[in-house]
Amino acid sequence: MRKWRKYAVYALALYALSVLVFRYSSGGTGWGTALLLALVATPLALWMGWLRSRLNERAAEWGRRRFRPWPEERRR
Repeated sequence: MRKWRKYAVYALALYALSVLVFRYSSGGTGWGTALLLALVATPLALWMGWLRSRLNERAAEWGRRRFRPWPEERRR
């Protein structure tokens, strides 16, 4: 499966799950409201996931560049 198709399937599944969660949550909103809320929540959730992975990659890169062994582990 191509990369963009994988992301499209993931986004649609997340949208459908969000609609169901908003529709059948304890408050029980209507279908129209659930569809609109999921339309706002889906891109936000995808962006937050992208941001988390980006920050983790940057932190790992920073850790590789700034790594210093403990004094006991240094070779003399």
